[in-house]
Amino acid sequence: MKKENKFVCTDCFKFNKCVESSVSWIFFAIGLIATVAIRAVNVVLDYSASWAKVSWYIGVAGFFIFFLYKFKHDQSTQKELKNTGLVEKILAKEGLNDYEYQVLGSILCKLKSKKEKINYFFIFFFSGVALLAAVYIDFIK
Repeated sequence: MKKENKFVCTDCFKFNKCVESSVSWIFFAIGLIATVAIRAVNVVLDYSASWAKVSWYIGVAGFFIFFLYKFKHDQSTQKELKNTGLVEKILAKEGLNDYEYQVLGSILCKLKSKKEKINYFFIFFFSGVALLAAVYIDFIK
């Protein structure tokens, strides 16, 4: 009985790119919206308490949804690593079967994801903007 491969990185090694699912892009967008919303709270608070609350709820709910998805995804990867004993096999320099190579290739493809870099940029950039805006509103204005 052939084991179903949950780790799909379509033609990663042939085309030097990973094809990511549309679902992952939806959750990525939710995460970016949450990042902007949660950082906008203090700025919006100066103009409207109601909109600040809306921004806070969007941010917190968005992070909840995004990190729930990310946690589930990471749990799946960790389960597969445990089931295959891949880490131990690599450290012991043992040979891998085709499925184990697919799992390893999939994990490596995920590490190349541009979404992670974009996510870090959004968090860093909008945190900086929020910090500068808060300092301006609280101390300079």
